[in-house]
Amino acid sequence: MKRKLLQFFLWFIALSMLGGLVFAYIALRGHSRYAIQPNLTRVKIVGVDEDAFLKREDIMAVLPISLKDTLPQPLSLSEVERSIKSQIPYAKKVSAFVSPTNHQMTVKVDSRRPILRLYTNDGAFYLDDEGTAMRTKSGVSIYIPVVKADHADSLTIRNTLFPLAQFLSEHDEWNTFFSMIEVKGDNRIHFYPRVGDYIFEVLGTSTLAEDLPKIHTFYTKIVPQVGANHYQLVKLSYDKQIVCKRRQKP
Repeated sequence: MKRKLLQFFLWFIALSMLGGLVFAYIALRGHSRYAIQPNLTRVKIVGVDEDAFLKREDIMAVLPISLKDTLPQPLSLSEVERSIKSQIPYAKKVSAFVSPTNHQMTVKVDSRRPILRLYTNDGAFYLDDEGTAMRTKSGVSIYIPVVKADHADSLTIRNTLFPLAQFLSEHDEWNTFFSMIEVKGDNRIHFYPRVGDYIFEVLGTSTLAEDLPKIHTFYTKIVPQVGANHYQLVKLSYDKQIVCKRRQKP
């Protein structure tokens, strides 16, 4: 028993010391200034389509140095990281480090990854893979699901839009199957396929894995029996069944 207590005590001391060292490093790094040669600075971009949202020239422009300078000068790496994070909205993570041999600074910038494009009464924006709103960028077009909703408050994003975006991002088949998705009232979500004039309806996002595969059943079992133009609204959120509503005559 005493031996176990001693081992626990030693582990506790070791972890406390390690935590203290990490904290001290972070604190010291935040106040330390490193000698860098500005004209050797390089930027590395990591992420979706590499430079779809992040451009090296944009990142270079917000660095707190003149990249034409050839003489080493002191610079805070934390200041570099903060400057990029605060001025580049598409930067997810920024890491700066310096080579001790030639004073070259390398800035690594991870791009945010949009997984859903949303159109609302308040405008259009992306939702990234962390569930955070991300503004669109002129001239950039990426192939991700498009969703229409009247409003997108924090509750709707957390309970509906982000779970929907995650599901589609993780299931390639459904990620490209629909031309438009519409969030309606009463927890209803309408899916419009790229091919065929149908509306597939589900209730909420908790049963998407069970509901959406019923679309295959609709196409292979129901359409051959009644014809392609017989039904329009196809409700998928019923247990082990599909409920269809006839197409209205013109």
